[in-house]
This record gives sequence, structure tokens and C-alpha cells, in this order.
Amino acid sequence: MKRIEVVAAIIRDADRIFATQRGYGDWKDWWEFPGGKVEVGEPPEEALVREIREELDAEINVDKYLVTIEWDYPAFHLTMHCYICSLSGGSLHLNEHEAARWLDYATLRDVRWLPADEGLLPLLAAELLGVDASLAVFLETDVVPRYRAFDKAHREDHARSVVSRAMALAAHYPVNRNLVYAAAACHDLGLAVDRKTHHLESARIIREMKELEQWFSADELETIALAAEDHRASSDHEPRSVYGRIVAEADRLIEPEQIIRRTVQFGLAHYPDLEKEGHWRRTLAHLHEKYDYGGYLRLWIPESPNAGRLEELRRIIGDEKRLRRIFKRIWAEETL
Repeated sequence: MKRIEVVAAIIRDADRIFATQRGYGDWKDWWEFPGGKVEVGEPPEEALVREIREELDAEINVDKYLVTIEWDYPAFHLTMHCYICSLSGGSLHLNEHEAARWLDYATLRDVRWLPADEGLLPLLAAELLGVDASLAVFLETDVVPRYRAFDKAHREDHARSVVSRAMALAAHYPVNRNLVYAAAACHDLGLAVDRKTHHLESARIIREMKELEQWFSADELETIALAAEDHRASSDHEPRSVYGRIVAEADRLIEPEQIIRRTVQFGLAHYPDLEKEGHWRRTLAHLHEKYDYGGYLRLWIPESPNAGRLEELRRIIGDEKRLRRIFKRIWAEETL
């Protein structure tokens, strides 16, 4: 089989990385990290600087080697040397690609990656979140994919969004980031057993997950389990640690229309026999019970951006005509 050696630049800007969409060839429209072939006798770092200059009119610093990916495509074997890079000048002009995006941890999987490039994503999660690389590989490949089996409001994108928000909140506290990551990634695993007691089931699953013993002591595992157990908004007690408060707050993305949409989605998934008017009454009752003044939802982290958004949601709930209009639009979109 033909062998090709290339270099790839993971251009990083704070908590984002730069991705490009291929505009030519058999893999047109797929996404990749920019780079190209290594010429005979050329050091990989020099090849990378040259390729980025040619492809993007940009100058980069090659900050560190990340990994070499070996991948068998149908027509050739690829060896791809990957480096974390930063911009030092230039324009990021797309000379060869048809599109580009800056992606953070929560949106890393929003594009269709080339197979070899997709293999980098767990390591990039570790880079962007500031956590142990081997832990990230385990959680991203063995744990988060379990969410695919859950209802539409609790799929992989939900898990990764909770992780992303939890890590942002963790920056305000002297905590173990690996522990926050594990608790956030595992917080809803109990949905595989029972919706009503999923927080308790999540804690049980965590306690029985022997793989986590590679990274955490028995006491740390119990802290992770309790954080998952305490994350549920309807819990009858406050979270018992800062980890529980972080995960509980991260699980509450208070975006008014998204909250209403998730309520409708949950109703459609769990009450399929209800007519539209029944779903409206269920949505209205749930929003009052959980989010309105006097509702059971509590915010646990003062640094959370949720406070202002909760006030906006309460204004919508208090204006039933406005809420009904939003419900009708979301209902139509979700039942096409």
C-alpha cells in the first residue's frame, strides 16, 4: 500500500482550535486540520510552517508535538504528525479550503471530520480542558458515547455542554479539574436505568466503574459519585461539595427558548399519546414548577451566567400569551 507522510497544525487560540473544510478531491467537504506533505529530508516542523504559509497565508509558532496518527485509508496508509501551534502573524486566508471554523470543546464534533483527524479529538479534549490525556481518551470514547441511547435532550451534545460549562465554572475554585471532568461526563449515566432515580443510578454506576481507579482514589471516586447524585435540580438537599455545586450548576443551561424546547422534546419522548393541548399544559406546569418564582430550581454558583437568563425565562413564563406563541413555534418544528 502507498504510504504518505504529512504534518497537521492544531492552531489554538485560548480554548478554541482552528478547523478547515477540504474543497477538493475524494474527501471534499470533510473537515481536517490544515497541513500537508513532508518533503524528502524536510524536518516536520519546517514542513508545517511552510504548509500553513502556503494554505492560509499565516505564520505559526510550532509550540509542541502532540501525537502521530497512523491510519489506513482505502488507497494509502497515512502517517500524520500533529502539533499544537499558535498564530504569530498573517491572515488565515483560505487558499485551498472552502470553509473554516474555530471550535471549542463543546463543538468539536459539530463537523464531519476526516477519519484520521477524528482520532485526535479525545487528545484535543484534554488540551482544551486542561485534564489528563488518558482520562480524556477513556471518557470521550467509553463514557460520553453512552448518551447516544438517551432521549433527545440528553444526547452526547448535552454531556459535552455540561462538561464545558463545568470546567468554566471550575476555573473560579481551587479544585481538581480531572475530578470535575469525570463527574460532569458521568452525571447522567443513570438515565440508562431509570429517569426518576437517574441521579442515584449515576452514582452507583460511577462507584462500580473500575476503570476510574486508574486516576482517582477511593475518596475521590466517592466525591465524583456524590457530585452526580447531587446534580439533580429536584434533589431534596443541597450539593454536598463544591464538585456537586459545579456539576449541578453546569447541568442548568438557562437559555429560555432552549429550556422550553427541551421541555417539549421530553414530553414528546415520554408522553407520545398526548395531544398538542396536553403537551402545552404539561409544558406550562413544568416551567412553573421548576423555573418560576418559588420553583424548585436553585442556582449554586454565584459566578454562573444563569442568573440573568433565569430572570428572562421567568418573564416569559409570566407572559402566557408570549409563552404560548413560543410553544406553538417549537411544537411545529419538533413535530415536522
